[in-house]
Amino acid sequence: MRNDFIYDVIIIGGGTTGLYTSFYTKLRRMTTLLIEASSDFGGKVAQFYPEKQIYDVGAYPVATGEEMVGKLLEQSRSAEPEVVSGEFVEQVRKQQNDIFEVGTTAGKLYMARTIILACGMGTYQMKPLRLAEAPLYEGKNLHYYLKSAERFRDMRVTVYAMNRTGIDWAMALEKTAKEVTLLNQQDYFLYTPPHVIEALEETSIQVKYNHKVTKLIGNSGGLHTLLVDQEGLQMMHETDALLYYENVNLTQTPFASWGIETDKNKVIVDRAMATNVPGIYAAGDAVQYPNKNMLIATGFAEAITAVNSAKLYLDPSASAQVYSTIEYHKNRG
Repeated sequence: MRNDFIYDVIIIGGGTTGLYTSFYTKLRRMTTLLIEASSDFGGKVAQFYPEKQIYDVGAYPVATGEEMVGKLLEQSRSAEPEVVSGEFVEQVRKQQNDIFEVGTTAGKLYMARTIILACGMGTYQMKPLRLAEAPLYEGKNLHYYLKSAERFRDMRVTVYAMNRTGIDWAMALEKTAKEVTLLNQQDYFLYTPPHVIEALEETSIQVKYNHKVTKLIGNSGGLHTLLVDQEGLQMMHETDALLYYENVNLTQTPFASWGIETDKNKVIVDRAMATNVPGIYAAGDAVQYPNKNMLIATGFAEAITAVNSAKLYLDPSASAQVYSTIEYHKNRG
């Protein structure tokens, strides 16, 4: 299906950088389409760090990942960009008339005069629990993302994981859940420094090592019991919800097939956040340049530069930058 409307810019990626980019394009009076591969916006922050405290973004002495993403969504929506979610961009092709054709896995085609890449290294999907009955409870009370600890308030929650992500989830859940159990099928946690283990031991979380979940038991309403093997000893564990984390599958953005120069699948950009393809810019974790800082705040600054560069590409007579105190009121008027 082809959408023949030609946008000024298509932003690929709806993480923290992409959301801020979509807001800033309004200040430059650009028609904008934001395409996100997953069903939810917020990128890695929303997927992996919703309850972690963030301290290094200006004007926020402290904010959780969930709070930060919520504010970015609010800011983005105020700019009223068109948004599409659940579509992975697999094709970017520059036509003879210099218009970009963007194709997604949904079989849709979108058109734009410029593109801003804010898609990191690709899209992440959690590895599912490899038990035959797991699909019966996915979407009910078997979860692969924490998203928000609040939704588990007053519940008995079990986290099944072997690494630090599971610990982070369990510690976040301790604030809202009635009871938290952390099951690890090994006798240690992977990629976890000693101070994190020490902090875990000071909580009320029930940590059980060498516990392997072998079967899920439930009904049409969801799972309610786990069959657990502890070194040959079978036991039943009742729970209201199960969060599982093993690792992620990364589907890399096919930059090379789009003709974009990369270094270890990171997009090479200049000071204008321009790629080697005229009209394509990039910002956030997707880009690489000397002394690059991998921070949320850095992505915001890169987004501003990318948008301003895209505006000048579209209209060389445009001002190099604008001031929100003036432009925001013009746009609202």
